[in-house]
Amino acid sequence: MVTRLELAVDAQELASEQRALLDLIDKLQFAQLDNVKLPQIVVVGDQSAGKSSVLEAITGTPFPRDSGACTRFATEIRLRRAPQSSITVSVIPDKNRSFPDQERLRQFGGTVNASMPFEQLMRTAVDLIAPKNIPGRFAARDILVVEKRGPGMPLLTLVDLPGLVRNANNDQSLEDIKTIETLSDRYMKSPRTIILAVVGGNSDYVQAPILTKARYFDPNGSRTIGVLTKPDLTESIGLEDKFLDLVKNKDKRNDFKLGWYVLLNPGPREPGQPWPTAENRRRAEAAFFNNGKWNSLPSSICGASALMQKLSVQLQQHIGRHVHILRKQVQGALDECDAELKSLGTAKDTPEEMRTELVELFSASKELVIPAIYGFYKNPPKKNFFRVTADPKGTPAQNLRARAAEENDRFAMRIRAHGRKFSFFSLLSQGPNEQSPETNIKREFVAQEVEMLLRQIRGSEFPMDPKPRAVYMLFQSYSENWPRLAQEHKDNLGVVCNEFLGELIDYAWPKRMREPLRRHFLEPHMKELMAKAQHELSLLMQDLTLEVQPYDPEYEERLRAWRTKASEGGATFSEAEEVLEKMLIYYELAAKTFIRNIITQVVERHLLQGMYSIFNSIEVLALSTEIIEAIAAENKETRERRQTLKVQKKAIEEAKEICASLAMRKELRAYAEEGADEAEETSEEEDPNVYEEASLPRHPRTSSGGEKAVKEGIWEGLRCFSQIPP
Repeated sequence: MVTRLELAVDAQELASEQRALLDLIDKLQFAQLDNVKLPQIVVVGDQSAGKSSVLEAITGTPFPRDSGACTRFATEIRLRRAPQSSITVSVIPDKNRSFPDQERLRQFGGTVNASMPFEQLMRTAVDLIAPKNIPGRFAARDILVVEKRGPGMPLLTLVDLPGLVRNANNDQSLEDIKTIETLSDRYMKSPRTIILAVVGGNSDYVQAPILTKARYFDPNGSRTIGVLTKPDLTESIGLEDKFLDLVKNKDKRNDFKLGWYVLLNPGPREPGQPWPTAENRRRAEAAFFNNGKWNSLPSSICGASALMQKLSVQLQQHIGRHVHILRKQVQGALDECDAELKSLGTAKDTPEEMRTELVELFSASKELVIPAIYGFYKNPPKKNFFRVTADPKGTPAQNLRARAAEENDRFAMRIRAHGRKFSFFSLLSQGPNEQSPETNIKREFVAQEVEMLLRQIRGSEFPMDPKPRAVYMLFQSYSENWPRLAQEHKDNLGVVCNEFLGELIDYAWPKRMREPLRRHFLEPHMKELMAKAQHELSLLMQDLTLEVQPYDPEYEERLRAWRTKASEGGATFSEAEEVLEKMLIYYELAAKTFIRNIITQVVERHLLQGMYSIFNSIEVLALSTEIIEAIAAENKETRERRQTLKVQKKAIEEAKEICASLAMRKELRAYAEEGADEAEETSEEEDPNVYEEASLPRHPRTSSGGEKAVKEGIWEGLRCFSQIPP
């Protein structure tokens, strides 16, 4: 049997879990991670709905109501248990502000005391974040944090949003109203937000914009808690029964699975009259809810204490359900933060420090260039520049040797397929007694081109003597496509090398240095390599005009074989036919040499081997101070971004530690397992609709039959521990 002592211990453990869960959300809120949607409760309602009274009932502190102190941005209210009572006000600055502005807002903060009243501290914070006379003050994304500690505090965090306004006024323009709507929508649309929709009983709720928004963002009503304020005014407008049906969830359009709660607002106070105590509030609520038609409501949905209990336990369950997926997302955010910090590099102030940093970066880059050039693609220790799996999109740019080999293969194929000025081969079919189309095309070419060339280059030789230059001249005409194809190949390899360098500096170099490095160092070096490659290519093109006889035995063998075949059966061949055949044999042999020369002397000698010499650390020593500073010096934006990321990283690391601790605790496993499948399968932009009435996890020492009794016992222990009255 479970003893009261065991129940009290369990209650204390649950309170410890709850504190850790709320600390986790505090850290994530401070880090402001775009890709991590926070499990949170957001208070939203019309400006006249009594939202401030709800916050006062929960916190026990009167919130300012005049326009000078009302918040114009999100306010996070943190309630924590502590031996001594205190209220502090601080600001979480928008991460998109400049770092000096962030520091200015972070340094703001104060504790409420006799010399610094809460209202004055709030007004100072509001004026600091969004001065009244500055346009766009409602667009601020900073978060005002009000933290109240005390022995009787529930463990709870709420995000209060500016009240929704229907019509423009002296304090809020139409543009301000749109901005407030956008801010509310941004919070409410998140599937991890529990909406605390506040509706006033002083007007018909069908006109309340908050209910329209709640239905839009939460169509199934699975993550909305309704709160009715000013129930004592419903009779005066003749809608008491209608509001009673609403809070009993009988209005199917506003049926919220997490339930409705009713709070009685304190009456208007005279100037100087003290704000009613929690005990005074409980007495007034008891008197109201025990009489008239409101007596029909269950006590579990009436009054501030019931709402606090609901919110506290619901938030614990809500956050606990997402701890495991948050842990993964926090790790992802930490990896992204580390990667960006790495891309920014470390701050260097003097030219000597910058030069040393460049030497280190050149050395690290050389470690990646060598395996890329020689084609073994082995990552140096702690590097992951080269892929270890195939890329379905094609050979990655990092694999320089493989990309060059692909281009070389393509170049060789293009020379063989398109290097000829024209082709003698035909795909037309031939009959059994017909000559091949190739033979006919050759005869036609001999008659129209070769014989005409032989006539036009006659000199003082005797009739029937050979004309030795005819083969060279015919070859130069036949291979006139080679220079163009070779030029394209050289240019293509230049692109391959530049793409490799782009991948390398994006991976290994700080972001601030990449563009200056390209402009001041890489581009001049690549231009130099390309110029050398172009010069080599020009020499090879000139070599094509040299009349050098072939020294390959294959030439003679193939020519003798042709003569034998052409003389079969007593046939003869003309000088023009023999000149054409000599040229074709010479062309095929020269094409092999040309392909190899281009690849070896242009691509390998100047481009690939030239890449090996680019990141030579010794060259850094010869760079002028102006070039060093142009590449390595950082601007103001980079310094501020690094400082912001360091602050963010610290908060993420603290959140990661809390996540790891929470994920291993048995009290949260029930919640985590409950929502594990939904969390994995539901996208971030979709509403999972899996939130149900809060329930405590099953006690490990009881059977299912005793679950209800155990829950009641734990509730009793929680009430005792938290000092929340039943």
